[in-house]
Amino acid sequence: MEELDKYWDNIHKNYTSCYDGWLDKYIDLLKNDDVIVELGCGRAYASNYLMEQGFRDITACDFSEEALKVVREENKNLKTMNFDMSKGLPFNDNSIDIIIADLSLHYFNNKTTQYIINEIYRVLKNDGYVIGRVNELKEIEKLNKGSVKIEENFYYEEPIYKRFFDKECLEKYFNKFEIYRISEERMDRYEKPKVLLEFCMMKSK
Repeated sequence: MEELDKYWDNIHKNYTSCYDGWLDKYIDLLKNDDVIVELGCGRAYASNYLMEQGFRDITACDFSEEALKVVREENKNLKTMNFDMSKGLPFNDNSIDIIIADLSLHYFNNKTTQYIINEIYRVLKNDGYVIGRVNELKEIEKLNKGSVKIEENFYYEEPIYKRFFDKECLEKYFNKFEIYRISEERMDRYEKPKVLLEFCMMKSK
């Protein structure tokens, strides 16, 4: 666990990027008084973008305390929380309007992935949304040759684990939710283009 902590700490301290516009299409779903949580925020590009749009009740959450230190330095008005989502979400039942999970749900085995999504369902209010992006199956082709398959669509590429999704996988994991959108998208935020599945799910009553 300590080795993984250091890996993400170094990634976030040295990585620089910017918001890539992906949330724009969902802004009309959000209300000014919404309680918003970003899971696995990294440098909190999504949270900072939403604050620029006038939303204020936002909490950026991450496993890496080093990442959150940088977030707090860059935006002193943004609330932060440090926790491991694989151990649960430290929020009350039906307390969150919007959860953002951008590139943060594809690092876990099947059991843990389902647990986290069940936790998202628990803390969301009725008619609340979870909006996110995950690795698409096509990305498996880009794994290093030494990567080890652990489960279906789940691999170990030292020093981290990576899960890959297709539409059917997402529908299965989010079977308690109403599907608002699932679409294959290309992201050019990194050095190499990345194929993602973008999704928006609503917690139905």
